[in-house]
Amino acid sequence: MGFSLALGVFLIWYFYKDLTEENKEHIVESFRKANYWWILASIFIAIMSHVFRAYRWKYTLQPLNIKINFINRFAAVMIGYIANLAFPRLGEVSRCAVLARYQNQPFEKLFGTVVAERVIDAVILLILIIVTTLLQFSVLGPLVMEFIGPMTDKIQNQILLGVVAIIAIIGLFFGWKFLQRSQHKVALAIRSRVLGLWEGIVSLKTMEGKFGFYLHTALIWASYVLMYLVTFNAFSETQEVAFAGVLASFVMGGITIVVVQGGLGAYPLGIMSILLLYGIEKELGYAFGWIVWCAQTAMILVLGFISILIMPFINQKTKDA
Repeated sequence: MGFSLALGVFLIWYFYKDLTEENKEHIVESFRKANYWWILASIFIAIMSHVFRAYRWKYTLQPLNIKINFINRFAAVMIGYIANLAFPRLGEVSRCAVLARYQNQPFEKLFGTVVAERVIDAVILLILIIVTTLLQFSVLGPLVMEFIGPMTDKIQNQILLGVVAIIAIIGLFFGWKFLQRSQHKVALAIRSRVLGLWEGIVSLKTMEGKFGFYLHTALIWASYVLMYLVTFNAFSETQEVAFAGVLASFVMGGITIVVVQGGLGAYPLGIMSILLLYGIEKELGYAFGWIVWCAQTAMILVLGFISILIMPFINQKTKDA
């Protein structure tokens, strides 16, 4: 967590240190002239994406005979998002931990369903990255090659990582074989949890409402894109950006959130770097990135803290039991 936060702060300082007074004034002016009604609209759409995510969760829980009402699922999702701001990937654990506590459900099975969801979401993000890069390679090509170039210079390190990964997989294989045969109470406990996790992961295959699951997956990602698209109406300059540029900067924003904790510092820079390619001056692009990031982060903080506060009350009976 410390490294990720430090990286975000460093990126803010790294960009700010080279700004002239004129650059800083342009950024401040961009914040002043933004039409924040469109930002509010994007927040509403973002909330709907979280609603769809909470509703989608029921499909992977059904094969496990786990019944959790919508309000609990939604609160857990928002608690997960606020946890991700504190520590990378802690959200997936947190949203399952709160439900395991308040709903008396097996954590490992809940976590398995979340892992399954994340795999689907990761595949969709990867597809978006590939499709956007291919369709806009004439614009994004130099940026892509600038990123790939240093990676090709580190082939030896990549080979070493590959060897380590193979060794780790072999170790896990033989470790699992040992756990399957052992009757020691520790081995039995680990085996039970691993099987519960696996049962949650394969719930995608055994669930009955496959159409509903994938429909809500489509709604989630459509909401993500629409949420971002409407923010381009906040400035007259960004209204002129083609949809391809919107999609390219959306993908870049998603990558920065994965790489740097919550996208702190990196998100505005990533958005700015793409919008520069589509004719948006860097001061406006940087301010635009910060406005979008701050709006979505504020929404997560508010709904996340409300969810933390209401969870004990909506689960009072379970807590008493």
